[in-house]
Amino acid sequence: MKETIQNTYENRQAQFKKEASAAKSQYTTLSWARVILFVASIVGIVILVDEKNGEAAGIVLLFAIIAYLTLLKTHAKLRFKLKTASALEQINSDEIKRLNSDYYGFNEGKKYYKATHPYHEDLDVFGKHSVFQLINRTSTYIGEKILAKWLGESADSNEIIGRQESVKELTPEIDFRHQFQAYGMVEDSTEIDHQPMLDWLKEDSTVKNSLFYKVVLAIMPLATVSTIVLSSMGHLQSGVPILLGFVNVIILGWVFYKVQAISKQTERGYKSLNALRFHIDMIEKSHFKSEKLKAFKSTLEHDSTKASKTIKDLQLILNSLQSRTNMLYIIFDILLLLDVFWYIRVNTWKKENQTDIAKWFETIGELDALISMAGLAYSNPDFSYPTISQDHFDIKATGLGHPLIKSKNRVTNNFEFHGQGGICLITGSNMSGKSTFLRTVGVNCTLGLIGAPVCAKEMTVSDLKIFTSMRSQDDLEENVSSFYAELKRLKQLLAYIDGKTPVLFMIDEVLKGTNSKDRHKGALALIKQLNLAYAFGFVSTHDIELGNITNELQGVKNYSFNSEIIGDEIKFDYTLTPGICKSFNATKLMQKMGIEIPD
Repeated sequence: MKETIQNTYENRQAQFKKEASAAKSQYTTLSWARVILFVASIVGIVILVDEKNGEAAGIVLLFAIIAYLTLLKTHAKLRFKLKTASALEQINSDEIKRLNSDYYGFNEGKKYYKATHPYHEDLDVFGKHSVFQLINRTSTYIGEKILAKWLGESADSNEIIGRQESVKELTPEIDFRHQFQAYGMVEDSTEIDHQPMLDWLKEDSTVKNSLFYKVVLAIMPLATVSTIVLSSMGHLQSGVPILLGFVNVIILGWVFYKVQAISKQTERGYKSLNALRFHIDMIEKSHFKSEKLKAFKSTLEHDSTKASKTIKDLQLILNSLQSRTNMLYIIFDILLLLDVFWYIRVNTWKKENQTDIAKWFETIGELDALISMAGLAYSNPDFSYPTISQDHFDIKATGLGHPLIKSKNRVTNNFEFHGQGGICLITGSNMSGKSTFLRTVGVNCTLGLIGAPVCAKEMTVSDLKIFTSMRSQDDLEENVSSFYAELKRLKQLLAYIDGKTPVLFMIDEVLKGTNSKDRHKGALALIKQLNLAYAFGFVSTHDIELGNITNELQGVKNYSFNSEIIGDEIKFDYTLTPGICKSFNATKLMQKMGIEIPD
């Protein structure tokens, strides 16, 4: 199955590489055509002027301008086609890398990592070879933020089911998904923070003295241009248009700082509008079936005008405002009061649409995150969607594996656990798979509880919150030992259990930083406390004696990972087994490291 998926990506990559190459060739040819047209026009005009054939020179100039603008427009379309084909080629190349568990160069999402988060650190949610790199295919700034947020908190059951339905619908739509992603990549949308622009949209859009500006806009440009024409014909003194030009400059001064402020607040955000327009246009043309996706489409309905057209109008306005430093703009600004025109128009647009655009960005961002999960599902057809149990404290899985481990190396386990206060006490020899199993459960619960498919044949999980204590480290700067860091983490766990939402906890090598006597005593007390809490989970340990607590507490069960020493080698099967660990390998591991252990 994986080979078929890879062949699909390889064929698409080759197809888009060919399209990009053809577009690049056309783009280069057209670039030379523009140069040749420019040079030929200049030479032709100079010759005709030299021959005193002004009429012919004017015709050539007019033709050259029309031809150049046509070529310029065609050139821009080709550039966009080239960038889109290159993006599609890159998307399929990245998918091939993911199939081979190669995440080098992918966004690690480090800016979303929080050291104090309930599970960011221990479950490798962000960073190198992380869950974020596995799932992230977002191409918009807000889509990336939404996906990162989802990976940090469970959704409620209704939301999970809604996301699952959407992801299932989007999964086979590879052309739609990749085109959506490519539009964002072409515009570098993940790099553009449009929040300042959204903040500007929320500001008051009332134009003071709007009637005055409208009257001035109706009279002054016409008067200025007319006096210039009359002056050039000798019917009017040249001082009149110059005077009107000075009046226009004074009028422009009244709106200068207001327009400049708009340009400043939108100078980055407006660049994301192109991708937003294309994304909205895709949705407008789609026919969705799942309720969530249909709700997205209805969100984009905007009176009798398409939302994509509304965004295009804003693009035109903001693009024009960003061109204010252009010398040609400055000349026409003095003649036609362009700043006044755009100032009135942008505020009119705001007044009519300011409540919609933030909602549109949010909609596109959420769809972007769902498309990421659909990409994960398409590349992993052996993954499944978990059933969300209506019972509290419920986990059941068949063929559960870690999604970040290559499928050929992945060992899966069957597991079932129920009940408040339940604790799976896992013992095992070194390197036998205890920590990996805890992370396997944690990562799959994280994926399942955001609506994504999980690495299992079947899985059932209830609404819950996840908390881990696995990688406690010392901190020299804060003068904190690893043992004290673990105690702080366990204190955070106890405070996290609020009695409202079930908590699934995972504690690896409990109290590993202290002596065996204190470790046993402390671990025993902690397990008894957690057994009475509104939580359930896993505790791994090397302390075999802790296993006897199953005779004392209800809901505590023993599981283990074992190894086998054959000759001079240690063999691991990484299979979860009921009962206390019966095999140990620390001595053999020390011998293999060169430590002489007496018989």
